[in-house]
Amino acid sequence: MTMETYTAFLMFVIVMTGTPGMGNLSMMAIGQTTGFRSSLPFLLGTTVGAMTLDTTVALGLGGLFMTSPEAAWVMRILGMAYIIYLGWRIITMQLAEPGEGKRFTFVEGLFLHPTNPKSWTMAVVGFSQIANPNAPLLQQVAIFVLTFTVFQVSFHSLWGLAGVMIMRTLRSRNVMLAVNTVLVTVMVGATAYAMFI
Repeated sequence: MTMETYTAFLMFVIVMTGTPGMGNLSMMAIGQTTGFRSSLPFLLGTTVGAMTLDTTVALGLGGLFMTSPEAAWVMRILGMAYIIYLGWRIITMQLAEPGEGKRFTFVEGLFLHPTNPKSWTMAVVGFSQIANPNAPLLQQVAIFVLTFTVFQVSFHSLWGLAGVMIMRTLRSRNVMLAVNTVLVTVMVGATAYAMFI
């Protein structure tokens, strides 16, 4: 892989992982609701889920999924249902009395990226940018997965910390509920747009 190829891939990864999406908006909402430390199991789950998805795609199984309209439709429905569930969890955690809200778990984070068709598409497009049939496959898979992982963890963490800053700045439960309602609405709406439009 040439430096030019990797640089183009790196720019793609930064844009894809840094902009608002399911993972970043979820982390911001969780950080704003319960703090950054409480989001760490969820963050670890999203990381393992994304690494599994990226590895699966790089080893060729992503192409099989992307060519089946039936599988894509099922994934859209499951992904939309999961995002609605996450949105509901964020709002109910915000409404709970302090100390009563159940924290997000590793398992809930684990399914975030694998149930998101946008994540599948991003991985397929990303790997196609660096795939070279004349280069060792395992080396390419390692570069692909590690690059995505570093930036996914970094940006998810930054969005979570931004949520914490909102929590510390606003201090009013009603205002924070309004902010989380907006975040959840944007998260669900953006996901629906990406999946069905």
